[in-house]
Amino acid sequence: MSSTSRERILTEALRLFGEQGFAKTSVAQIERAAGLSGGSGALYRHFKSKDELLVAAVNARLTDRGEWEQFLAPTFSVAAVLEASAPSGDTVDRLVALCRIGLARLDHDRDVTRILLRDNSIPAPLLEVFRQREYAVVMSMVTHALVELAGDRAGEQDWNATAAVLVGALAHFWMMRDIFDGEHPAEVDTDRYLRATAELIAARLDWAGAEGEDRG
Repeated sequence: MSSTSRERILTEALRLFGEQGFAKTSVAQIERAAGLSGGSGALYRHFKSKDELLVAAVNARLTDRGEWEQFLAPTFSVAAVLEASAPSGDTVDRLVALCRIGLARLDHDRDVTRILLRDNSIPAPLLEVFRQREYAVVMSMVTHALVELAGDRAGEQDWNATAAVLVGALAHFWMMRDIFDGEHPAEVDTDRYLRATAELIAARLDWAGAEGEDRG
């Protein structure tokens, strides 16, 4: 099925914004990449400005959840998916699986991630789109997963804050690896980084359980 001019503009604009940065990408470049005449102003038949195009392109990518859509269902058990991915593993193995899901999402949203983490020229409205469409959704899913993994140990712990630490660790690893052409500057590969991150979160889960026993 052939794409429309608007769809091509959205796709190519997001790619160029991610590769070059928002400020360095011109309307003419986007038009040429979308198969239109560069400098013709054809882009403005679909979008009032480059700012409006950026917000629309990011919003379109973030709402394209694909396989991640299942995680948003209120009754969906993230823990069940993690257990299935590591049936004979322990909590650390399941947390590693959760981390891999997070990295896969960052890869899927590669250009959006680059724009948000590496480009300081983006307009403010885009930050609100990201906060509502992606960050809040991811945080809710990760928090839910941690509570499920904690089980009876959940108690009164601040799992939302723990989720923020986990999400931040994954985003930082992805960004540093992207900046250095696929290699982390500390020469720590993906498997080692994810296991170290999982071990830290698992220790938090164990600590919560021990604290609950002390209170009991």
